Amino acid sequence: MTAGFGIWCMHAVGLSALMDCGHQFSTMTNLIGGLIGTAILINWQIRRSSNFPRLATSISFVGAVCAIHFISLAGDVVTAPLAIVHGSAMSPGLVAACTAFAVLIACLGGVLSASQARLRREREAQTLKAVIESMSDGLVFIDKAGRLRQYNRRFLTLFDTPPEALRTGVTIDTFLDTIARYRNWHPDKRTLVGQSMKAWVHAAESFDRECEMEDGRTYVMQCRPVTEQGVVLTFNDVTVERQASRKLSYHAHHDVLTNLGNRRALQERMAALIDKAKTFSLLLIDLDEFKEVNDTFGHGIGDKLLIHCAEVLHGLVGPDSFVARMGGDEMAIVMALPIGQATTFAQTVVTQMSNAVTIDGYRLLPGCSIGVAEWEAGLSGEELMRRADLALYDAKRAGRRRAHRYEHAMTEALLKRQEIVDGLHDAVKGGGFRLAFQPIADLASGITCGYEALLRWQHPVRGWISPDVFIPIAEDAGLIDEIGRWVIAEACRHLAGWSPHLYVAVNVSAAQLASDALLDHLAQAVIANGLAAERLEIEITETALIRDPVKVAGRLERICKLGFKIALDDFGTGQSSLSHLRDLCFDRIKIDRSFVLRAASDPRSMAVLRATVALGHELGVIAHAEGVETSDQLALCREIGCDAVQGYHIGRPLIPLVDMGMPHYVHADRVA
Repeated sequence: MTAGFGIWCMHAVGLSALMDCGHQFSTMTNLIGGLIGTAILINWQIRRSSNFPRLATSISFVGAVCAIHFISLAGDVVTAPLAIVHGSAMSPGLVAACTAFAVLIACLGGVLSASQARLRREREAQTLKAVIESMSDGLVFIDKAGRLRQYNRRFLTLFDTPPEALRTGVTIDTFLDTIARYRNWHPDKRTLVGQSMKAWVHAAESFDRECEMEDGRTYVMQCRPVTEQGVVLTFNDVTVERQASRKLSYHAHHDVLTNLGNRRALQERMAALIDKAKTFSLLLIDLDEFKEVNDTFGHGIGDKLLIHCAEVLHGLVGPDSFVARMGGDEMAIVMALPIGQATTFAQTVVTQMSNAVTIDGYRLLPGCSIGVAEWEAGLSGEELMRRADLALYDAKRAGRRRAHRYEHAMTEALLKRQEIVDGLHDAVKGGGFRLAFQPIADLASGITCGYEALLRWQHPVRGWISPDVFIPIAEDAGLIDEIGRWVIAEACRHLAGWSPHLYVAVNVSAAQLASDALLDHLAQAVIANGLAAERLEIEITETALIRDPVKVAGRLERICKLGFKIALDDFGTGQSSLSHLRDLCFDRIKIDRSFVLRAASDPRSMAVLRATVALGHELGVIAHAEGVETSDQLALCREIGCDAVQGYHIGRPLIPLVDMGMPHYVHADRVA
């Protein structure tokens, strides 16, 4: 606008010389010419400041001058010949002075305008530089000619380059040589980066790339082309984020305690092998008696034992195998081996895991059972896991510390077992159980002194099922407490209707004996039926005593103090220990039927039978012989001094049709 005003002033001053020469002046035309010229000058200024071609900007300036002059002249009319008029006409000196003043004003305006534009550009440049320097990312701008035009301090920091080592205007090669020198790049890397960067300068689209640096740091480079000018490269140090991400991913796929893979990692490994249709086998490993280690020595020792077992497994497997902890005391191995070789390897694991180990001064004897299954085409990871679990269950049922491979018959057995489990659930809810009572005779008096309650169950499809079959399944299914509670309550209900001199004996499994609810079940049953506690006797096996001797001893002592009787069942067949008879409060020893059966023909069995009866008498407990099926066996038991007998010769187990229909005495000729 200053330039436009100056040009218009020059035009007006020049025409003022004609004011007294018949000259008519058009204010409107002059105003329009000045406005149009000024607009063209503003357009010229804008183009000049935006790097528009110089020829075009020059033409704009000339056009502005012509617009002001010629448009203004178009409105001026000279009506009379020119004449030199002295007097009112402006003197040449005044015209020169006005012209000079106008030129000066125009020059000052132009200088001021240029100065302001320069200051504005400098402020914009400083602002841009401050923004670039404040960026958390390193930045580099390279023009189309392949020269470095801009960078910031963050870039120098990321690439360990001092400020004085780098300057703008250098070529890509010089720029990279400087970086390579301070970063100690290998020549091959320098060449590769150079080729890539020269290609990036001409990139048509933006892209990101993650770069692993030689010092372990991770940078994300973003390439952003600038139209017709070059390319901007930014570098973001994401080392901390990637480390955190890797840590989260590690914990998502590994067990914290043992650093083995977890269930999720195992499933992903199997899925990858299944996708590739590769032959492999799955080994499921369960540590034997691990719960006892935790209960006896504490969870700290248990954790260290798990770590030890994980290290043993790691030392046994090859690089192509994968070891995982499934949870608790269960681990797994995925091996690229057919089932035959995998089973042989599993036997080696069983042997190695059975070696004694000392942890914090405690000598432990770990062991494991293993189930092995091989993947077959069409089999899912979940189905393979179920097969290995079936093989593991079979190994544990066979006696632990062994490895079994999956057989198709196991699936059939599982279906049958599940059928039994479902039936047990229904029986518990709907009263599907029955009790049979087998008489026990007192040899001294020849009369029935009590009955043993024996659980019977008729499956709706499979018919009568032996307790030897369904009791272990009930224990595994977690139903034994409910079933045991029913047996105790039902036996006491029948006992309440019998003669006061009779007692009833009920069998208590190892799982029941380990339950805190057993004492409550016993007490509730006798109280509900108005019975004296000594009329209820519980029978336990020697096997139940060895699971947790300290806990069992304490529980048996409490049972004795409440007045209940305790019998040691099947004596001589389990892991017998005379210390059990010495330390625990037994009222009766029930000698296993196998000794009675063989006593007449096997001197050793006879010796054991006589010694057990004598031991019972010395300890002040009742010596009770089981399995008396003939009169000769009854006579033998009387001869060696047995106190009580039980067996088919005395009476078979019977399910009472009515509550009061139970006989109280056996026939005289059976015990005579």
